[in-house]
Amino acid sequence: MKSKHKDKMSFQEIMQMVRDAICAKEGKDFHCYIEDMFPDTVVYESGGPDGICKCYQRSYSIADNQVTLGDAVEVQREISYVPLKAACILMAAVEGDTTGAKWKVKVVEFGPDKNGINWDKASLTAALPLFDGAKVFALNTSQHQDPKTASRFGKSPRELVGALTAAVIGTDAVYADMVIMPSASWLQQDLQACNEHGIGYVYGLSVDVKATTKKVMVAGKPMVAPGVIKGVQVDVVYEPAAGGKFIQMAAAVQAGQEEEEVIFKKLLAAVQGKNPTLHTQITAAIAAGTMTEDEAINRIAAAAVTAQGGDANDQNMVASVVNSLTAAFTDQTGADTLQQMRLMSCRMTLDTTLTASGLPLAAQQLVRDRFKDQVFEDTALQAAIQSTKEAFDTFTASGRVTGAGETRVRFEGVDKLQAAVDQMLGVKVADDLKSAAPGFTSLRAAYVEMTGDADVTGVITPENSRRLQAAYDGTSFAYALGNTLYRRVAQDYREVQDYGTSLLVGNNIRNARDFRKLETMLIGYYGDLPTVDTDIDDYPDLGEVADEMVEYALMEQGGIITIKRKTIINDDLRLVDRIISRLGRGARRGVARKVWTPFLTNAAWKGDNKAIFHADHGNLGSTAYGIAPALAAKVAMAQQKEQGSNERLLLRPTTVSFPSELFGIVRNVNTYNPQAVAIENGNSMYGFFQEKGLFENPFMTDANDWMMIADPNEIEIVELAFLNGQQEPQMFIANNPTQGQMFVNGGLQYKIQHDYAAEVVDFRGVYKAVVA
Repeated sequence: MKSKHKDKMSFQEIMQMVRDAICAKEGKDFHCYIEDMFPDTVVYESGGPDGICKCYQRSYSIADNQVTLGDAVEVQREISYVPLKAACILMAAVEGDTTGAKWKVKVVEFGPDKNGINWDKASLTAALPLFDGAKVFALNTSQHQDPKTASRFGKSPRELVGALTAAVIGTDAVYADMVIMPSASWLQQDLQACNEHGIGYVYGLSVDVKATTKKVMVAGKPMVAPGVIKGVQVDVVYEPAAGGKFIQMAAAVQAGQEEEEVIFKKLLAAVQGKNPTLHTQITAAIAAGTMTEDEAINRIAAAAVTAQGGDANDQNMVASVVNSLTAAFTDQTGADTLQQMRLMSCRMTLDTTLTASGLPLAAQQLVRDRFKDQVFEDTALQAAIQSTKEAFDTFTASGRVTGAGETRVRFEGVDKLQAAVDQMLGVKVADDLKSAAPGFTSLRAAYVEMTGDADVTGVITPENSRRLQAAYDGTSFAYALGNTLYRRVAQDYREVQDYGTSLLVGNNIRNARDFRKLETMLIGYYGDLPTVDTDIDDYPDLGEVADEMVEYALMEQGGIITIKRKTIINDDLRLVDRIISRLGRGARRGVARKVWTPFLTNAAWKGDNKAIFHADHGNLGSTAYGIAPALAAKVAMAQQKEQGSNERLLLRPTTVSFPSELFGIVRNVNTYNPQAVAIENGNSMYGFFQEKGLFENPFMTDANDWMMIADPNEIEIVELAFLNGQQEPQMFIANNPTQGQMFVNGGLQYKIQHDYAAEVVDFRGVYKAVVA
């Protein structure tokens, strides 16, 4: 029985009632999906008889178990947010600190002042570094009225109220930021009071310089101008006035009146940090006279719109950004305007991020309540979404969620959906996908959210199907999981040890196009080039070198694994992880076993049909491992001869392969360095192999046999071929679930497939001692 009062209804009941009311109002062929629910507003997506999906917003109220709906308004949330969000980003970059501890100031204007001093732009530009860090003082009455007194007694540290930073040359003046010291809170409070009440600032600034002076004529009047400026200080004055001597001069500007020129330069500085290319284009165009400042501001606004996903050609949208910036710059309460814009930007970020988060609506509301009407960093929001998602995944995994309600994966595309499943099973994904699509932490939660099948029956009903995004359907879970299993197997295959495969193969890996026979020719060698007396003889024909051919074909390797329905119901993610972690290891070991087996069984070499290790091949011994047998094997490999020329190859073994039982003796031979009485009693094999060349072979089960191996990149030993060059194993869904039925034979079946072959191409690079 449904509750009679809205405040006693469950979230699901309210949502169902509102949905039913909308569908009833629109007609029997109308379907809708609730996008967002608020206490008095609903946003939904419709699928009417025309088949076109649109998004609408309605107000609603519930009284006496009846829903009253307002008019439907079509909404395009993303586009309507773009202008304000773009303006907010630019304002935040330009405005910086708004605490009242830092103020934009005009320090000194260029040209003549009312006291007969001409402030020359060239002199002030040369002295610009002196303005950065210049101290700002508030003089007492006697010092302010009598500059001689100020000079005689100096300026007290108690009168220090701040300093200048970030000084710049504008078109009409020197501008800077003034940082007010905490001890001068009175000044900060007075300035803020002027700002809050909309009155002109009651304080000004006077620049106090040490400089050489010169007389100049300006508009027919004799004036004094600074020459080389050696020092800069600034005074806070209540009535800017000139005075003093030619060496210590004072002039003033009214604080707080930010000029358009400085605003524009600050805006350009913000652009330079966010888009250096655009900054270069604008400054070059302005310097060339082909772009005005108004055109530059429009260009910046258009770029900001594009960055937020809008259309830069939409003049109304661009104008909205420009108007927002202009209002914030010119408003006497600019700090309040900026704060409101930041709040609005955060509200938009909160809404769009939660919509794309994949959280159920109830979980979204929890996060929304936490960040409502706050200015926050995106990292804090992402962390809250992830922790909430993990909590809800745990809740879903326990089986306490029934009906799944309107739980819906809210990823914007297949890539994000796949990334969430990938992360669940430890597959590495790009950083941008990590933040955009937090990984599932529950196998059952992933299944439920992607299929709507809360009870894991395997049956995808039409009702559940209507809730799924167009990017995927009810069978997508099987394919998404299959893709993840494949990526995890490939990842583990690449990362696990190769069981010594590279010691025999090296770079001798081949691409096979099909399963037909492959031919490998072992080309022989020429002897020395003969001496030729060209006066009486022609160059002789060297003839054809001998060759030996080896043939082999690819074989198919693979099998079926099943993720059972009960595994998903039990949410046994660890079981799936253990299963998949062993597949990559097994595939890698299988390749290695194919490579090593001919040497372990002493199979026939196809070049002459004799055993690989044979007396005729000069690579077979029978003595247990020790110093002398190891030296004999080294010598035997050096004595191997080129096919055709019969010259020694002088092969040098780089690896000794041995079973675990011989670990001690092999290592001792390599590290034993006796203090021999005679040379012949020393250890000629001391330090012969590098550490990586001592290979404890897991496939060698005879406790006494051992092998030596040359560098396979110096002489080919084994050729390894993969179908179409695919070295990692592949996985495919095996039972092809159809729409409406997820599980076949009690689970999801996947086929792992690995197509390759290995063949011994030359015996000369290996030596083996078969010890009785």
